[in-house]
Amino acid sequence: MLAPSPTLPEEFRPLRVDEYHQLIELGVFEGTKVELVGGVLVEMSPQGPAHFGLIPYLNHLLVSLVGDDYTVSPQGPVIADEISEPEPDFAILTKRDTRRTGKPTDALLVIEVSNSSLRFDLGEKARRYAGAGFGEYWVIDVQDRSIHVHRGPRPDGTWTAVETVREGELQAVAVPPLHLDVGDLLDF
Repeated sequence: MLAPSPTLPEEFRPLRVDEYHQLIELGVFEGTKVELVGGVLVEMSPQGPAHFGLIPYLNHLLVSLVGDDYTVSPQGPVIADEISEPEPDFAILTKRDTRRTGKPTDALLVIEVSNSSLRFDLGEKARRYAGAGFGEYWVIDVQDRSIHVHRGPRPDGTWTAVETVREGELQAVAVPPLHLDVGDLLDF
């Protein structure tokens, strides 16, 4: 498991996923939208028009491209480690029955649509997703109209390759049938 963020005080005691679930069951977060990342509760920003507009479009696109061989999980939680259960905009999973197995722990590709949370998405979330061994991580940067593509996760929370794509064809390595035209996707 990755340690909590190095910017936190040494005395910091992270909230664990099992404790987070107990608090959810007690209704502690009723009326709020939070996610657990690195042992810290992070309040999620409301979606702006560009972010919200991309979600249904991207959902339809992903489902049609990956077909029946994979599961597209929109805006659902994934367990990255003992102290992180973020809720990415999309997770592409192996085809399995998540109703019986609970929350995914083996995402092949995680996608965040980012507007106001770009620094966090490219920082601590990228670190957590790499540490979890998720095969690939894309951050769609709404302001810059680009996709930050992370590949080759390492257990220390880093990626072997990170590139920013603004045009051309983007092929998901972790999910082979997923390939899209970046210019078309970012034309909003």
